[in-house]
Amino acid sequence: MWLTLCTGCANLATYPPVESESLVDLQNPASEPVPTILAEAISYAHSHFGGMDIIVFNLPKGVSEEAYLLVAKKLGDAKIMSSPNQIAYHVTELRVRGFSAEADLVFPSSNGGYEEATIKLASGPFQRWGVSGDRVWLIPLKEPPAPNFGLAKQKELQDNS
Repeated sequence: MWLTLCTGCANLATYPPVESESLVDLQNPASEPVPTILAEAISYAHSHFGGMDIIVFNLPKGVSEEAYLLVAKKLGDAKIMSSPNQIAYHVTELRVRGFSAEADLVFPSSNGGYEEATIKLASGPFQRWGVSGDRVWLIPLKEPPAPNFGLAKQKELQDNS
């Protein structure tokens, strides 16, 4: 009698990165499933919490421009946040652990300010990523995060000069 055991690697990713530099080098936020998870979380926030007609979004620090473009493509008519005074959905942190993920997201509230929620997502073998729940944090935010798109390019230009 033979026993077959299948093992594999579980995706581990956190944005903005908190791991050691050597582990961060192995991560690429433009690699699946990260763009899909980000798009699912933003789409859910837009349909569940409302706040704006067209999706404008901001991703965590450390996410590449390539990842922004992939998320925008997955969201269809979505726009990337480009100025500090734009109303937007802000993914402030993403944690991916195998077939589960959590996205902390700041969203425009109906009272004109911003609120924060944690959106839980799940997947499985041969299953698509989907939202499994959310939790709105009852702590109002005074100011939304600043745009992060293009920060990697700005840092690269500063490092080269």
